[in-house]
Amino acid sequence: MATAYQTLNYAQNQPAFTGHGIVRENTHLHAASPTISTWAAGDTILVGYLPANAVIVGAVLKAATQLDSNGAPTLALSFGIVGNAGLFKTGITTVGRAAGASADIGTGITAAGYLFKTIAKSTVVITVSAAAATAVAGTLEADVEFYVEDPVGSNP
Repeated sequence: MATAYQTLNYAQNQPAFTGHGIVRENTHLHAASPTISTWAAGDTILVGYLPANAVIVGAVLKAATQLDSNGAPTLALSFGIVGNAGLFKTGITTVGRAAGASADIGTGITAAGYLFKTIAKSTVVITVSAAAATAVAGTLEADVEFYVEDPVGSNP
């Protein structure tokens, strides 16, 4: 049975800081998961919220430690929003399979995810798309870089 985990950002309903206006500022939604020990297929981590009109320019997923210690690890992750769990990245196999810290920083984001603009407040999620062969307790850290566009016709 799949489990839903929550970061503190999500649980406390804290929106990411937004930079509005003619001079747009990039900002980040950054959160760490609670410690998870099962890494079962279908498990979901609710990371936090992006505001309406957020335009995505980057996404990074990091594990501080190994999450699948099997000699032939099978853990795979997806990173996106509710309704499109792989919008930013899908089939991530570079995170959590090797001993020590690992991140998918060099892989970029999907073409569909780059410059994707949210229409309404959107929940960022990490989904375990393939279970760990030998699960090891650990945490994931997520960072989504974005800026917020003003709605059309909102300039004074």
